[in-house]
Amino acid sequence: MPTTYESTGSQLLELHVIPSIGAVKMAKLRPGHVQQVIDATIAAGRAPRTVAGVYRTLHGALAQAVRWQLLSVNAAGAVRPPRAERPELDSPDAAKVAKVLDAARGTRLYVPLAMAASTGVRRGELLALRWSEVDLESGSLRVTASLQRAGADLVFLPPKTDRGRRTVGIPPATVALLRRHRKNQLERRVLLGEAWQDFDLVIERGDGGPFPPDSLSRDWYRLVRRIGLPGLRLHDLRHAFATRLLEASVHPKVVSEALGHSSVSFTMDTYQHLMPTMQDAATKAIEEALGATIGGTVAAESDTT
Repeated sequence: MPTTYESTGSQLLELHVIPSIGAVKMAKLRPGHVQQVIDATIAAGRAPRTVAGVYRTLHGALAQAVRWQLLSVNAAGAVRPPRAERPELDSPDAAKVAKVLDAARGTRLYVPLAMAASTGVRRGELLALRWSEVDLESGSLRVTASLQRAGADLVFLPPKTDRGRRTVGIPPATVALLRRHRKNQLERRVLLGEAWQDFDLVIERGDGGPFPPDSLSRDWYRLVRRIGLPGLRLHDLRHAFATRLLEASVHPKVVSEALGHSSVSFTMDTYQHLMPTMQDAATKAIEEALGATIGGTVAAESDTT
């Protein structure tokens, strides 16, 4: 049965820090020990984002020890933080998203993929979503948790940041889809009777229990390979969502809040490839607003010379 954990920081310490420097007494920690942890994590083939997460967790733990006066200096402060390199962003266009949704129609993938594409929520956030956090009348949902795999267990984790706990709008077409989905789900619940697991989940595996994130990803990759889009990732639906909003001139702050990003600058940095397009749109808007006036002024000045 899934468990709710307050943090994954302890898991990072157990997996990456303790094996490297667990025998070193806290008072004897030096920057070299912190660098040793980073080097060992890199040597283990961990992704840059994971390496950066290990550093942040260790730095935070040592900073707390300093605040509690258990240490006088944070040894991690003298070590250069590793960069969490981002993969090159390739956002699928509307035609590709439509192709995926058409192929998923009639399968258990359709509702989660339609929601991911139309709300931008992450995989884990979608699979942790409960009906109590969905308001079909107002067309909104509340992100409060994320379903993740932790070894053999499924766990509900809180958002990593305060901005991750957010309210997201649901488009009318998706609201209608969710109403039908809710009706079908209730019918299945009646048929299963006591075998139904009452987690109140919007997306479940068929008996009310949590839909494992890795199972959703496997289903996804089977689907995209079948339709000739093998390089497309499930997370790319989130990028497509953000791209469509920015292309429609939705304010970056609104997009950032919908995505649950830590800051607007992070959103703009992530989607910087859209900046030329947005600049063109801005130029066009100014031309429509002032072009005739400026053009008339220029013509008038020409007539007087």
